[in-house]
Amino acid sequence: MIIEPALLLFAVVVFFAYTVQTVAGFGSMLVCVTLGAHLIGIRELVTLAVPLSLLQTGYITLRHRDGVDLKMLFRRVLPLMGLGTVIAAVAFSGFEGAWLRYAFAVMILVLAGRELWMMRWGAGVHRGPPPKAASVAALFGAGLIHGIYATGGPLLVYAIGREGLDKHRFRSTLSAVWLALGLVLLTTFVIEGRYDASRGVDLLVLLPAAPLGILVGEKLHHRVDETRFKAGIWILLIVAAASLLLR
Repeated sequence: MIIEPALLLFAVVVFFAYTVQTVAGFGSMLVCVTLGAHLIGIRELVTLAVPLSLLQTGYITLRHRDGVDLKMLFRRVLPLMGLGTVIAAVAFSGFEGAWLRYAFAVMILVLAGRELWMMRWGAGVHRGPPPKAASVAALFGAGLIHGIYATGGPLLVYAIGREGLDKHRFRSTLSAVWLALGLVLLTTFVIEGRYDASRGVDLLVLLPAAPLGILVGEKLHHRVDETRFKAGIWILLIVAAASLLLR
């Protein structure tokens, strides 16, 4: 059996991605897709990354289940994001091509630029929860983006990031969201017939990277400066997204 070099490099990306998500509560698919798109197609990438994401999100959700905000999860987040995810997953089934990479890169540049601007210029400004209409639109939009790229994190963070959740509750609640929606995506992928023997081999090659990332991320979660860590990730994503546009 010959393992493609691109797949081995993607395993390194997976390790880094799940380290990031275990530390911050979100970002694994953003990192996987933004960096991994330099190695393999986005559709194939998402197909491989979604099953791996269930390991990390399942682990965090079960181990830190005391931090999951069930009221927010079932009354607001899952109904809106779930609807958007299903619609997008069905509507964009089978789509591939350069436009998908370019659209994703532009989205990351806009979202990451906004986050860095708010971290730099809005740090001293008290920001309450967004208006209800904006929150509903963001959650539904997060579901749509999640259904296409499995990366609805930025809009979800916008919708609930100002709800006063501490770091523990924030990470646990987001992990529960990704677990539920990851199961929805995995189900649609299985129905589409995306998984065969060759994909199974690819998943086995990638599998060790996820738990290693979780292990390192758990050790870093209580030690790193969260603000600087997130800023570094956004900067990295901007550079990677810009390079996607220049390919």
